[in-house]
Amino acid sequence: MASRPIALLTDFGVKDHYVGSIKGVILRINPNAVIFDITHEVRPQQVNEAAFILNSVYRYVPKETIFVVVVDPGVGSKRKAVCIKTQNAFLIGPDNGVFTHVLSNEKKVEMRLITNDRYFVKPVSSTFHGRDIFAAVAGHLSCRDIFKSLGPKVAKLRQIHLLKAVHQKNGVRGQVVYIDRFGNAITNIRYDMLSHGPLSERLRITLRNNFRVEERPFFGVARSGELFALWNSNQYLELAVKNDSAEQKFKIKVGDLVCLNYGKDH
Repeated sequence: MASRPIALLTDFGVKDHYVGSIKGVILRINPNAVIFDITHEVRPQQVNEAAFILNSVYRYVPKETIFVVVVDPGVGSKRKAVCIKTQNAFLIGPDNGVFTHVLSNEKKVEMRLITNDRYFVKPVSSTFHGRDIFAAVAGHLSCRDIFKSLGPKVAKLRQIHLLKAVHQKNGVRGQVVYIDRFGNAITNIRYDMLSHGPLSERLRITLRNNFRVEERPFFGVARSGELFALWNSNQYLELAVKNDSAEQKFKIKVGDLVCLNYGKDH
């Protein structure tokens, strides 16, 4: 079989040896492995953030990609290690809710606990399951059909609460759920939630209930220093400042309320 690609998503950063150790384990098992990085800059222990990033990239990778997600504040505890097979990919990581976002959109999945230690690096460190369990299993799975031998099936995994935008009487209410490295604030309001087209004269966007935000089609037409809204490449409403950080300039943070209302004034 052709080697399945492996995608890495962690909160390890790139200063230390952790990412290199994971890649080394994979390549020892499968020297022909194709490994690519989603990011290693998830804020430490922020499972919700990792879940959002995973969902953002999930449908843009090759079929049968193996996602190794190591944002694991419960490492060494009784939390379970899992491998999930979807119609398009494999997901490997801790059972801490990090796969909630992706699985909420999947109709057919098979989930297994990872208990078969024949695929582990020995001895298994109680603080580095990312290397000794998740990376090792991914290495084997990238070149062999071992999924059914990883461990018993499991019917239910731990879930995290997804912050979902909601329809209200005359629009949509959502909130900031992620801030990228540019300081752009990404909300959970999707373009397909609109019941009217995003016409500037009919769509009122507010931040924290009182700050009016103008809609722009792309960055280049915004005025310098202006806080504006646009629909990003994943079709989520995003707040940004041209050539600056919306997070810093306007003190935006995850959880801030963002509302869309139809009509000129409300």
